[in-house]
Amino acid sequence: MGFKHWFQGLEVILMFLVVVALPCFFIALWGSKMVNDLGNNPSKSAQIQASAGWKVFLVEIVSFVLLISLYMFLYNLQNA
Repeated sequence: MGFKHWFQGLEVILMFLVVVALPCFFIALWGSKMVNDLGNNPSKSAQIQASAGWKVFLVEIVSFVLLISLYMFLYNLQNA
């Protein structure tokens, strides 16, 4: 009585990790760049924040689509 589906389990964990960790990486990267830019150019605060806001918005939309597609893939896999 052992677990027979190690490869499938690791595959699902890896897919979820990519879908969650990739957007977090980009948000952290752009956030640190924004803080550096704000420290160097405090007079351009609104422009720098607006530029970073669009990038964050785009990453959130892409990550939401990836999570929904992962859910649909796993749901269809279960019903197949």
